[in-house]
Amino acid sequence: MIISRRRFVGGTLGFAAFAGPARAQLLTADGFIEIHARKATLGLLEDGAGKTEAWLLGPGPGPAVIRARQGEVLKLRFINDLDREIWLHFFGVRGPTGLMTINVPPGADHAVDCVFTPPDAGTFWIAPMSDQSRLRDMGLTAVLVVEEAQPIPGMTDLVMVLDDWKLADNGAVEGNFGDVEAMVGEGRLGNWFTINNLFRPTLDLAKEGYTRLRVLNAANVRTMYLLFKGQDPMLVARDGQPVTPAILHDQSIALAPGERADLLVSAAEGGIGLALDLFEDIVEIGYLQAPKGAVAPPALPKDFALPPNPLSPLPAADKLRTVTLTLEGGLKGGLTSARLNGAERDLRTLLENGKGWAINGVAGPAAEPLFVATRGEAIRLDIQNRTAFAQPLHIHGHDWQAIGAPPPGLFQDTVVVPAGQTVSLAFVADNPGLWALHSLVAERADGGLVGTFTVGE
Repeated sequence: MIISRRRFVGGTLGFAAFAGPARAQLLTADGFIEIHARKATLGLLEDGAGKTEAWLLGPGPGPAVIRARQGEVLKLRFINDLDREIWLHFFGVRGPTGLMTINVPPGADHAVDCVFTPPDAGTFWIAPMSDQSRLRDMGLTAVLVVEEAQPIPGMTDLVMVLDDWKLADNGAVEGNFGDVEAMVGEGRLGNWFTINNLFRPTLDLAKEGYTRLRVLNAANVRTMYLLFKGQDPMLVARDGQPVTPAILHDQSIALAPGERADLLVSAAEGGIGLALDLFEDIVEIGYLQAPKGAVAPPALPKDFALPPNPLSPLPAADKLRTVTLTLEGGLKGGLTSARLNGAERDLRTLLENGKGWAINGVAGPAAEPLFVATRGEAIRLDIQNRTAFAQPLHIHGHDWQAIGAPPPGLFQDTVVVPAGQTVSLAFVADNPGLWALHSLVAERADGGLVGTFTVGE
């Protein structure tokens, strides 16, 4: 699996040509897209070997891809065929608060319908909000592709879900879930890399026009530094929100857990080798194959960009109300005690209860939100990271913009706060309801690095 940096940059790589894109769900007779949480056995090792017990959203073998259109009603029905309840969240979707995080009890009699109209076009995902370390690492994720209200001609989607699995030699998932050392440390790092639940697959580029790569990092903790050999893709969106198009120019693109990126490539420019930069090594993970007779697409206009989504513009800096959030915990993170279930607990008691992280001195969601905003109020979050780790954080129901950090005007639903530093973010609280802020490292979210905020009607 490991190759040298020199070989990736200058050599020829070999891949197994057998894979297709992830499969989509089917429409039921009453107009719902039915999504089953189910057990499946995957062959994640080389040439499809091994028997990995996985938990999937959809028929498999790849993560489910759900398609919707901006401004049109989306009807989803979730059925839990597992033996435990699951809480699922729509990451990056600015939908109604009561539907963006849902509880799905086990059993076909407890199906949960979710009907809403996506306001934004973009690449989003659905994943667990409880017992994240176990459920995410077992593969329980889906991609939600919301197409633009007006279709963009000449583009064909290719969804790529990057993941790292922690596997034994026979392909079985190593089940040390709930490990305290992993929770307070770096997290549950995998040792086996896949695209769409396949080892080193070959995926087909569109013969004509552009292929729009919709890439998701579904790993528990690992930031993926994705490299492209053979082409320089054009970045056109991050976290579902359009950006000023930019060519990568032989650079990797960094995706923290839960982050997404949309990139344009053309089969007329040839195939593309895909790899991860691990700094000490390069790991090849797949290949994008150009079909014979590929047709060069017309040149994009100089001012090309994806259509903007209807986000509320930020006011001037002096119109922002400042809220300070302090992250503590983990190894060498300075946490000695925190409030848990309404009472102050020392670190030993916290660890006995599976907690080791806190926001503003509170481990996990509490009865009182971190802050309350009125609808339409502009909020500045000063996030102080007092931990020894970089912290990727996600906001529910909204998108924020870093203050004083390039590129200006970039809205995302995730931010990485470096260890020991403070990052300031601004957003307009225009989506009423109860929402969450939390780590996108699964073990840290389970371990208490999550809190809530409220937006009034």
